[in-house]
Amino acid sequence: MKKSGVFAISAVMLLASCTAASATIDQKGANVFPSSAIEDSISITMGDVMPFYDDGVMNIYHLRNVSGSNSLFYHPIARLTTSDYIHYDNKGIALNYEEKISSIDAALGTGSFIKAPDGTYHCFYTGHNDKAGDSDLQGAGLIHKEAIRHATSTDGQKTWTKDEEFLIWGYEDDFRDPYVYFDAQDNKYYMLVTSRDFGKAVIRRFYATSLSAKSDEWEFVDNFFTNDEGDYNMECPSFIELNGYYYLAYSEQGDNRVTHYRYKTTKDGEWKKFDRDAIDAAGFYAGRLEKAGDKLFAFAWCARLTGGNTGAFDWAGNLVTHELKQKENGELCPVMPSTYKDYFNHPIEYLDGDGKKATSFEFSGEKFQGTSLGKLSENVTRVSMKVTPKGDEGDFGISFGLNNQYNNRLGDGLIAFDLSNNRIVCHNNVSSIVRYGPELTSVAYDFEQNKEYTVDAVIDDEIVSVYVNDEIALTSRLINMEGNSFAFYSNKAKADIKEVLFYE
Repeated sequence: MKKSGVFAISAVMLLASCTAASATIDQKGANVFPSSAIEDSISITMGDVMPFYDDGVMNIYHLRNVSGSNSLFYHPIARLTTSDYIHYDNKGIALNYEEKISSIDAALGTGSFIKAPDGTYHCFYTGHNDKAGDSDLQGAGLIHKEAIRHATSTDGQKTWTKDEEFLIWGYEDDFRDPYVYFDAQDNKYYMLVTSRDFGKAVIRRFYATSLSAKSDEWEFVDNFFTNDEGDYNMECPSFIELNGYYYLAYSEQGDNRVTHYRYKTTKDGEWKKFDRDAIDAAGFYAGRLEKAGDKLFAFAWCARLTGGNTGAFDWAGNLVTHELKQKENGELCPVMPSTYKDYFNHPIEYLDGDGKKATSFEFSGEKFQGTSLGKLSENVTRVSMKVTPKGDEGDFGISFGLNNQYNNRLGDGLIAFDLSNNRIVCHNNVSSIVRYGPELTSVAYDFEQNKEYTVDAVIDDEIVSVYVNDEIALTSRLINMEGNSFAFYSNKAKADIKEVLFYE
């Protein structure tokens, strides 16, 4: 979460630049990558997100994750609300697990929220019990580990009441993540469920004529989508229509850990995919689509790291929000939410070691080069720049976590434009200019020599999202960014970086 305090890059900067002196601005609690809640005594993080837009407010329902618990009882569904994706109100727990070993709600899983015409709010969610099938629970009625459950709210989402009689079982343990939507043409409510069908990963579809239908009144329709590229489960589905295109998003419970999407040009047409079928990369997991007026957003979480400061992505972390731009051919491209650019618009300056303002860098590609710009602010920082590759070898970008303002060095982590491998990549365990360590996450991108690319980034605490040409995004977690020095660098890459601007 964001820390408050005075930001001072250097004494020279404060004396020489009125812009820098005004960088102590109060961002009024801005937090673009919130966790589930703030609690000093325990670590609380955000798991699967269930966005629900209602009357101008985005409700970020989510699984609340508390670190260090091996209990059978876990993952209540909590709620944050926002209207600008910058300031969030914590509304607390909406639906809790049941501390009863025989309950299907011993743990809760992902679901979705929808409002009925009479103003009643409905939640369809996953009940989960790790002990289902144990011999000592044979009389508890737990057919499998997971079932679809239902709850309602009649007081504007303040309190929720579970329908204890509502239980939809699959025929395997994998039966979860219900997503319910209304089809005005069919005049039916459809429910998509992550499941398996005789060994195949599928998203099953059910229908009912009312949100108040009993569990046995939801009828199976078909396998809405069958995995077309592997055997991994397709978690957290969502289905949205926008400008005549129908989109299905889901996340890969497999090696790549990305949020994929497919599309149709007619409601009952054939599923298709673009060459780039993922919204981000492994730092953006369990993504769900949700409209807000005429805009489309994707919400997901960027996970904690298995090694604390290093390692691979674990489970649960911080909310990440991308606005989605629709191309003429229907392709969805992640872009920085427009509210970020509107709100974080106060220019600040960073100076190099000679006390000079640094807004451009030319790299010859002949050797390692790097220019440090001092300590990164603890405020939310927005960055914009133009980059132009001049060759097809080496990598260049921004390195974070330097313990001092050193030139020609790398810090603990970096975001690299990797020209040798045509990708943008994050490394979070860098030991030297020849040993970057394993990549944390990456996204493929074909760079053209001498073509100028527009790059935007937002940095908040441990997380950075980078957007390139309003086409792709890469979200990653680097532990030691704030409060440490950072540098623009090139490792044998010929490239120019110019018009580098920082905002708070």
